[in-house]
Amino acid sequence: MVKLLGAACVMAGALRCGFGAVGRLWGRLQTLEELHAALAWLEEELTFRLTPLPRLLEELGRTRKGAAGRFFQETLRRLQADPEGGVYQSWRQAMVQCLPDLQPEERQTLLEVGQTLGRFDAQTQRQALLRGRQRLAAFRDEARGEARRLGRVYAALSLTGGTAIILLLI
Repeated sequence: MVKLLGAACVMAGALRCGFGAVGRLWGRLQTLEELHAALAWLEEELTFRLTPLPRLLEELGRTRKGAAGRFFQETLRRLQADPEGGVYQSWRQAMVQCLPDLQPEERQTLLEVGQTLGRFDAQTQRQALLRGRQRLAAFRDEARGEARRLGRVYAALSLTGGTAIILLLI
């Protein structure tokens, strides 16, 4: 009975590790999808409606899911707490805090977008948003393939790893 309980605990731990890794892969993909959609919306609003950036950040914080929504909320919070620091400083600090699962290239893309927001004319901001959106689309597509491929690998490894440990302990 004790061996059976121990085996169940080992298998549960192995599956938790494997499916946790799968969850992080899919979470990163969801974040990239949300950020891509948010940049498209920002581009449209800044180009055609000339909506003030704080109001756009507030709307994005309310409407975006997960880490992307928290990122925009935190950017707005930091911007309101320290307006002298500027949009880029708030953007960068919020990115570090709220988007830890992004790859360095993805972070760099967002930083490049953040450097132009609120500092340049609408056309320059639009161009930066368009470039950022295009790069995020490529990263999103890559992350989708990675999540599909590695997700199955992580799930299979956790199952076989747990089984191997149980067999070694029995």
